[in-house]
Amino acid sequence: MIYIIGIGVEGKSSLSQRALKLIQGAGMLAGGRRHLASFPGYTGERVVIGSNLDAIIKAICKESEVRSQKSGENIVVLATGDPSFFGIADFLIKRLGKDAVEIIPNVNTMQYAFAKIKENWNNARFLSVHGRNKSQKSKVKSQKFDEGTVNEITKYDKAGIFTDPENTPAKIAKAMMDKGVEDYRVYVCEDLGTDKEKITEGTLAQIARKRFSPLNVMVLIRQEVRGGGAGKTNAHFVSHIPHPTSHIPFGIPDFSFSHSNGMITKEEIRVISLSKLKLKQDSVVWDIGAGSGSLSIEAAMFANYGKVFAVEKDAGRIKHIEENKKKFNAVNLEIIRANAPDSLKSLPAPDAVFIGGGGKDIAQILDVCSKRIRRGGRIVVNAITLETLATAANFFQKKKWDVETISVNIAKTKDIAAGEYGHTPLHIFNAHNPVFIVVGERP
Repeated sequence: MIYIIGIGVEGKSSLSQRALKLIQGAGMLAGGRRHLASFPGYTGERVVIGSNLDAIIKAICKESEVRSQKSGENIVVLATGDPSFFGIADFLIKRLGKDAVEIIPNVNTMQYAFAKIKENWNNARFLSVHGRNKSQKSKVKSQKFDEGTVNEITKYDKAGIFTDPENTPAKIAKAMMDKGVEDYRVYVCEDLGTDKEKITEGTLAQIARKRFSPLNVMVLIRQEVRGGGAGKTNAHFVSHIPHPTSHIPFGIPDFSFSHSNGMITKEEIRVISLSKLKLKQDSVVWDIGAGSGSLSIEAAMFANYGKVFAVEKDAGRIKHIEENKKKFNAVNLEIIRANAPDSLKSLPAPDAVFIGGGGKDIAQILDVCSKRIRRGGRIVVNAITLETLATAANFFQKKKWDVETISVNIAKTKDIAAGEYGHTPLHIFNAHNPVFIVVGERP
């Protein structure tokens, strides 16, 4: 049997009598150098677990078979806090199976940190950024920090982050500020449970200028809910939505966006178009002729580990996109003021393209997009005129792509004058112009 024993922030003194007995009687004791140093009197085989985790696990597995066959001796793996909470337990279980291990948890560092700052951790989001830049989820290169992580943090009012020597609190704070995030109070909890224990409280700007012990965790509390409210803020579609939250319904009402002269992809059309784009969490998206950026905003919420590029040539509309980006805190949205198709050639290859505008250049835009889009990617065109409809449909057919065309006719109720026999308002349907949605999928 392999026992995975968690050591609390107070070290050896946090262990139960059973845990201590298992450690003393183990044929092999594996763990980090710091944990192994807590047991100088242990005389069995010691195995240091470091960056060579795969090799160590293979050795543990082999040794486990040998010892069980010879003498029934157990192996103990020492871990920090709760081994199942961003710890080694899951790694071992996947390789050995649940029957081969027993987990003995302890108070984890994050629990201790929240207790120290006197905040509940109900509904908080917990993330680990250990080695994050080495295994970037995003397809977009040249990112200094995982934008998906920043976007994920901003969905929540409370977050706890396990840092590492590369992804430090200062670096995380700066990355959040670079994306326009400012409304968090930050606590960096260092060397918890030791004589050097220290908790630093400050703004993102203050934390970005400081250095900390490598042994730290970072807690972020949105200032507007500091004091113990629910983990997420209720979203009311009024004048301001402070941050994108995972509970915002699909299809944000039009009046929630800053826009002018009707330059917005209407709610119902937007919902259908987004569904046809088939976005994934790490999708790279182009929104060409972005207008108010309404589709870009919702696409950024879906592709929270990806990147959305809103391409718009009109300066006035760019201001609306910037306002909406800030309002919804769409940190993975990049705004590009330029004409298409020339500006598209320097962008990362997309997984999905939405064309809400294009005018006389629609054929050239489609040509560039078809050459750059990844295999299996989709181009969705919104057409108002029959000419744009014909151009898009014919283009995909000539390319021998799978093509689908949808005609969307929407009519909404509106009030008219009160009836002859009372003051109750009467309602009629007000028909909108039909919109044609053309979908092409690259084979």
